[in-house]
Amino acid sequence: MITLPRDDLKKQEILQKIMQKFQKDKIYDEKEVNDIIKSFDVDDHVLFRRELINFGYMQRDPYKGTYWLIKEKLSEEELNDIGSRQKKISKMD
Repeated sequence: MITLPRDDLKKQEILQKIMQKFQKDKIYDEKEVNDIIKSFDVDDHVLFRRELINFGYMQRDPYKGTYWLIKEKLSEEELNDIGSRQKKISKMD
């Protein structure tokens, strides 16, 4: 069973693998998104779905309950920003 790591950079490896299962220009309902995420044997598919949106991989229409792919992976700049934030948080601990 896959658990989402606390480290945001490590999360990206898993999230990007999940994103490879989604097609561009296709609209998914929530059940379809959940089924794709669950196929990876994750411990909390709702958390994974939320993180896909939080990191900008997917967009959601809250009124229709539909989802669509925005990008399959983050840019180097986005990954660097995550790494910088992660370091700042680590220093605070």
